[in-house]
Amino acid sequence: MLYTCLKYGKIYGMKLLSFAGNDPGVVMQKKVISLQKFILYGSIDKDIYEEARKETDITNLRTVKRISLLGMLLFFMDGLFSASMHGNNLGFVLDMFFTGAIGIIVFISLGIPEKRAKTALGVVYTFSSLFLFGLLLIDGMVTTKLPSVSFIACLIIFVVAFTDVPWHLFIISGGASILMLIFSYAFKPTELFLTDTVNVILFNMISLYLCPYMMQIKFADILTRRKIENERDMDALTQLYHRDVVRHTVNESLALSAFHDCALMFLDVDNFKHYNDTFGHAAGDAILKYIADSIREGCPDIATVGRYGGDEFIAFIPEIDDVQQVRDIAQKILDLVTDRERCLRITDVPDCPSLSIGIAIYPNAGHSYNELVEAADKILYEVKNHGKNSYMVYGDTGVTMLKRNKYGHYTN
Repeated sequence: MLYTCLKYGKIYGMKLLSFAGNDPGVVMQKKVISLQKFILYGSIDKDIYEEARKETDITNLRTVKRISLLGMLLFFMDGLFSASMHGNNLGFVLDMFFTGAIGIIVFISLGIPEKRAKTALGVVYTFSSLFLFGLLLIDGMVTTKLPSVSFIACLIIFVVAFTDVPWHLFIISGGASILMLIFSYAFKPTELFLTDTVNVILFNMISLYLCPYMMQIKFADILTRRKIENERDMDALTQLYHRDVVRHTVNESLALSAFHDCALMFLDVDNFKHYNDTFGHAAGDAILKYIADSIREGCPDIATVGRYGGDEFIAFIPEIDDVQQVRDIAQKILDLVTDRERCLRITDVPDCPSLSIGIAIYPNAGHSYNELVEAADKILYEVKNHGKNSYMVYGDTGVTMLKRNKYGHYTN
């Protein structure tokens, strides 16, 4: 690690001399900043780390589940080995109990990883600390006639398996290593303590050197995969999701929405052919992008917005308090779309577009994606038949439909 830091410090220093002249204070300050960044974040840019945080959290939770399954496997293997070779040896009994119990508890309690991403780091490091502490007790206090091979192996697995900035991993592995040496010194013969010391020092030196580069590879893989997924899932013109992605999101949300309502909005541009015929297809594309941005801005952050096809859009809000909340969202979208000054500034098209919106509420309008889309589409055409440029909720009765003129004013 020291060699790596010096090497990078030398390279950065040579580059900075050409910009900073021969001022040693400026050069040294730049070197310190560069080395600090390398030690804390390795070869990962801090902005990239924050950008990829959600994906790394999900990946780490899945890793915890896999390791917990491994713990359950060790439980059965240790049980068989203990019964056949060692009778009631205390070390193997403790190993059986610890790996099996922790593995089962973690595997059952984590549930769906994607839904627990916000607590990922806490779960990962709590699990890792418990697992390593259990191995400390076993390798340091129980199996006192053998070197701490299991502990070193799990440290390697910990550094390789989890994805995070290096200094987070160094804190856990370094702290666990110090405790391991304390237990080894207190409970093992001198020669085994020396063996454990050499193993721990070698492991930490190797991990300090390799960990930053491993993290760079993992983060690069995450960002590359995200780019591929975005190209696959996003509409190139509007940068909204394709409708298949929205359908998948809706189906997932409905499976978990037993205790709250959801809303699906179907939105259609009024008289879109007029823009293509009058101003050209470039203007038509500008209008579609303008409307997509307006829908995205008008919807809450938790909403999933997509392009259904052509001049049709779809928006799904996975959790609503009441129907009035959805009406307010639809009204906000209409206000954004029909803002003439905003439209002219963004699209350079003199005629301001308008939308017709059909709204379906789960579970009143349907219990599946297809049923909600069918209900929203049906009520959308009711809006079209009543003059367009408005919204309506499926199942509402006695609603007075208001028509808005090109200046954004409502008329009966």
